[in-house]
Amino acid sequence: MAHADSHSDNYLNHGKGLWSWLTTTDHKRIGLMYFMAVAVFFLVGGAYAMLIRLELFSPDLSFFGSYDGYNRAFTMHGAIMVFMVIIPGIPAFLGNFFLPLQIGAKDVAFPKLNLLSWY
Repeated sequence: MAHADSHSDNYLNHGKGLWSWLTTTDHKRIGLMYFMAVAVFFLVGGAYAMLIRLELFSPDLSFFGSYDGYNRAFTMHGAIMVFMVIIPGIPAFLGNFFLPLQIGAKDVAFPKLNLLSWY
């Protein structure tokens, strides 16, 4: 009777170190890298949202100092949330991680191009 190996080789521990993650062609690892990138941009966009709320706390310009600074922060918040969170979040993260598993494929069609798209 064979016993189960507690350190089985999967997509999380296949290779050790940062280099193995940055050069991987595994769709699940690329999906997780997309998730981490989207999460970082979500935090940056959320920080802009908090700065905007902080400015709106009082009726006068107290935080940004000018209307132009407020407009820039509002524009950066919108651009980051749309183009760096919403648009890459659904097709990149969910499409890379879950879609090949749902259709029963071992990998995506062009794994090196998939990694290049993350860069």
